[in-house]
Amino acid sequence: MILEIEQNGSRRAITSVELFDMAAQGKLQSESKLWVDGVETFCGNVKDIVFGPPAFLKTPTVPPVASVPPNAPVSPAGAAPQTPSAALNDNATLRQNARVRTPYVDYLIGGGSTPYLICYLEAGRSVYSTTGGRVWMKGPIETQNNAQGGFLKSLGRIASGESFFMSSYRASGPAEVAFSTNHPGVIVARELNAGESVVCQRGAFLAATPGVELSVFYQKKIRVGFFGGEGFIMQRATGPGVVFLELAGAAVTYELAPGEKMTCDTGSLAWMDHTCSIDIEVVKGVKNIVFGGEGLFNTIVTGPGRITFQSMSIPGLAGELAPFFPRNDS
Repeated sequence: MILEIEQNGSRRAITSVELFDMAAQGKLQSESKLWVDGVETFCGNVKDIVFGPPAFLKTPTVPPVASVPPNAPVSPAGAAPQTPSAALNDNATLRQNARVRTPYVDYLIGGGSTPYLICYLEAGRSVYSTTGGRVWMKGPIETQNNAQGGFLKSLGRIASGESFFMSSYRASGPAEVAFSTNHPGVIVARELNAGESVVCQRGAFLAATPGVELSVFYQKKIRVGFFGGEGFIMQRATGPGVVFLELAGAAVTYELAPGEKMTCDTGSLAWMDHTCSIDIEVVKGVKNIVFGGEGLFNTIVTGPGRITFQSMSIPGLAGELAPFFPRNDS
């Protein structure tokens, strides 16, 4: 991972140890620019970094080794392994009240395992979500409900797990609008370039900026649609803009090289770059099928591109809780 900072109008490389030392000595502040593998962010988005004047110099604590998924606010394009003393925020460990700046919207993700998203809007800016997705708002905001994209695209959204109508929140002055998930998990943010797409599971969409187009992704392979765990219909979000997705449990991201494959349980794939492909394979061996507990099929994801897995599935959670609900046998 390559770290760079801006000092005296010039950009230079820096080690993770230097980054922490300079921040502790007051030579860098939270708003100082930082590049992670060429992706611009701010020093304030570095986990466990301490900013202070020389009088309060402290030896920086070395955080544990971690990884930066591409859906983290600091780096939509960098999924490189972290060095021990430069663990940047991801959506699972995002510091509370850490406001993230993008060209499209400023936002904050908090709440731990029951997360919420706050979007900060200036006059003329807006975000949209499925109908009923908003939990609170502040300031001058006009709400409009419409069949975004027309009748046919709205029908497609229903098939992909979203509502026919979408709600748009447009600010006429400084304002805030907040969203939350429907289950324990994480909210991930993905900044998309023009024409760049991500394909995600049904119902994953939470909110987006106006430039993001939400559409239906049809699984062309019949066997994958039947046995892949995601069904024939998934969601596609295409940039430019920022899209926010809600996932169940924790989120783990991998970068796949061209032709590189990963095997996963059906239903554990949360989202993938549109450059990736999905297939299935039959579990080998009768004993593995009968006693393995993984079912008859595995899902195979092939690169190139980034993929994110979720550690929990809603159907799996429902199955675990079902025995504890009263049954009406009458």
